[in-house]
Amino acid sequence: MVKIGLRSSPPLFLMSSRFIVAGLALLLLARWRGAALPASLAAWRPIAVLGVLNYALYLGLTAIALRHVSAGMGAVLASTNPLMLALVAAWLLDERLTVPRVVGLLTSFAGVVWVMASRIGPDNEPGAMGLMVVSIASLVAGTLLFKRAEPRVDLLVLNGGQLLVAGLVLAAPVLVWEDPGAVRLTASFLAAQTYLIVGVSWVGMLIWFWLLRHGDATRASAYFFLNPIFGIFLGALLLGESLHVRDFLGGAVVALGIWLVQRG
Repeated sequence: MVKIGLRSSPPLFLMSSRFIVAGLALLLLARWRGAALPASLAAWRPIAVLGVLNYALYLGLTAIALRHVSAGMGAVLASTNPLMLALVAAWLLDERLTVPRVVGLLTSFAGVVWVMASRIGPDNEPGAMGLMVVSIASLVAGTLLFKRAEPRVDLLVLNGGQLLVAGLVLAAPVLVWEDPGAVRLTASFLAAQTYLIVGVSWVGMLIWFWLLRHGDATRASAYFFLNPIFGIFLGALLLGESLHVRDFLGGAVVALGIWLVQRG
């Protein structure tokens, strides 16, 4: 969906506008539900840092990179996140790196690579690929900080605060480097933004933070392997893209790997 949005918008505007809308809506919903907002700058500080790492850097850099990286290569690189996190979590979070977990992580990664192999394409600039690796490292750092800091605020406030901070942080480079006149409010752009706000920023990330709050980071991150699989099937459903037997088999391999990680 990010690739679709990039057809009608510069990358940082796409992310900044999405984050501001999604963040404000979540914070308003949180207040309507009676959730308290952090009362001091010190209480807001970890939320702000998490917003920069989890959203502004991770997704901001990813959006820039995806202009010069195929969707297939982007999916493969994004799927290195659980591998990176498992290694670092074993060292900094004392999470056990058991044999079933290692086998499960490698199995799911292999499933993603197998499914995306025919979609990688030739147009992948090394600099953009390196930028994606930096973005993934930012998400790993954000995950570690979340597990270490354990901010005890309502999940709607936690996610909404991060989103709003990230949107405001990215607004400055949008004004300096991007041309607002390049934004085209096409039906595909609005549909992509709606999916990114509702499906990813709200539903997906709230589930992500809930999983992190209630379990190991390694187990939670294994579900990231599902992102490219869901993307393929959504592309078939919404854009009429073709599906192949390999996609179904690869999806089953990814699911098997995730099951092994959860069992490990």
